[in-house]
Amino acid sequence: MKREDIVGVYRQLGFEVLDAAGKVVESDYNCASQIMYSADGYVGVVSTPAGRKKTSVPAVRTDLAGATPEELAEVTRGVTCYAGHYELKDGEVRHHIEMALNPNLVGQTMVRRAQIDGADLTLTAPPDQKGNVRRILWRRVQGK
Repeated sequence: MKREDIVGVYRQLGFEVLDAAGKVVESDYNCASQIMYSADGYVGVVSTPAGRKKTSVPAVRTDLAGATPEELAEVTRGVTCYAGHYELKDGEVRHHIEMALNPNLVGQTMVRRAQIDGADLTLTAPPDQKGNVRRILWRRVQGK
């Protein structure tokens, strides 16, 4: 896979967790997520759970200043948001995280097996300790 193969904006179709035998043991297709790969090697991800409750903060603000501690806890639950640069190597994409909602991710590298089939992109995480793998299913957004 070359960089020009993956460049684009993708919306998440869903995710699946497969056990060591390849059986789907968990899935969710109700998500609001986007990943972007630029031609010059940058990646950005925003993933939010569907149906989040609105806060008391006016919509004209782009931050959550003024939200209650309870609102902050609720609106960030389940959110993944990070950016950095990426590289492709041996069928894998490596996200080198430079900024993130979760500060523990900064400086980390996420490695995912990447497969492209037409407009569809599948990113698969390495197996966990039980042999389960998580794969995220994406579809390239067509230009407007």
